[in-house]
Amino acid sequence: MKSKITQALVERAPIPEKGKSIFHADTELRGFYLIVTPTKRSFYVQSLVNGKQIRTKLGDHPALDAKQARDMARTVLVGMRCGTNPNEERRKAKARGITLRETLDLHLAAKPLSARTKEDYRYCCEQYLADWLDKALADLGASRAAVRERHGRITEKHGAPTADTVFRIFRAVYNRGLREHPDLPANPTANVDYHGLKRRKVDVEVERLKAWGRAVLELHPVRRDLHLFMILTGMRRTSACEVRAIDLELSTGSLHVPKPKGGAARAFDLPLSGPLADLLGHRLAENPKLHRKSAWLFPSESKSGHVVEVAQHELDGLTGHALRHTYATLALQAGVPIAELKFLLNHAAGNVTMGYLNPTQDHLRGYQDKASAYVLDTLGLEWTEGEWPPCLIDEQNEAASINESALAH
Repeated sequence: MKSKITQALVERAPIPEKGKSIFHADTELRGFYLIVTPTKRSFYVQSLVNGKQIRTKLGDHPALDAKQARDMARTVLVGMRCGTNPNEERRKAKARGITLRETLDLHLAAKPLSARTKEDYRYCCEQYLADWLDKALADLGASRAAVRERHGRITEKHGAPTADTVFRIFRAVYNRGLREHPDLPANPTANVDYHGLKRRKVDVEVERLKAWGRAVLELHPVRRDLHLFMILTGMRRTSACEVRAIDLELSTGSLHVPKPKGGAARAFDLPLSGPLADLLGHRLAENPKLHRKSAWLFPSESKSGHVVEVAQHELDGLTGHALRHTYATLALQAGVPIAELKFLLNHAAGNVTMGYLNPTQDHLRGYQDKASAYVLDTLGLEWTEGEWPPCLIDEQNEAASINESALAH
């Protein structure tokens, strides 16, 4: 309906039924409207902008009264008739105002990341980019030299790997901001000279591994079994430390890993070789408390209740992720094909063909058995089915020789 939009009209206009609205077009200022809904009384303007009809909201009553809305409408309508789209301008202003902190929240809420990954993102931003968190992303994007300089400063103070990690996270967060606000400047990390660190190579020289095998047997039983578990599975440190009794199915020879790297979406069942089944069965038998379904298989007195720190000076640096490298190398040498090795390591499918494959647990268990036998032999350890822990091969041979000698006499 048409009528002059006055304060009296705004306050007394009838309220429509639920789900409906009433439009009041101003008779004196073309393109100025009052729209009344059951819950709001809002002011709008509408006009052609470069040949396209655009409607934009000015505000709601009572935050805006009729006179203020009319004055604002005149200004906005002049701009629209000159080719300015207020909706676009508002969007650009919002883009200019979004901060790194807000974009980080947006990024973490939008992606199915594990809790650990989210913690790492926040830690890197809060630890190394704290003074940037409340800065506008647009200002950071416009300061390409400053971004490069910060990368260099972190390199000098904390090392190249840390600097590259921090700015890979910053790059991902900024790209999320660009998707939300395409008018932001281009990602300034294009001006960062990454160090391009190569993946660490782990020395699997036989004598070093045999020394590791001797040393690991001397550790506390829980830590001994944890390190052997990691070298026999290649499992990442966090997933290995967080193995629980509830996820173990010795009857079917598998271990469910509910939250590996990548979160619940990457959950998988790990086939257990004979040595692995004996190792985990031994963990259960060693401590009756482990039969509680919530219990950790590698418990400790830590706040979490399970082993967290895997560093062990007795093992000459072969701990944590280095054991994943070692397992992968030895499994390949044992004859495990690359495709099956990817499944055993729970690596993401690298191509379309891998995405089609869905091997059975029995198929993978055969290769896990093959890998375990080779790994233990390389470590100089001998496993007897149904027993744990394994023994040094030299000790086994010595015991056998003594028995033979005794029988001969």
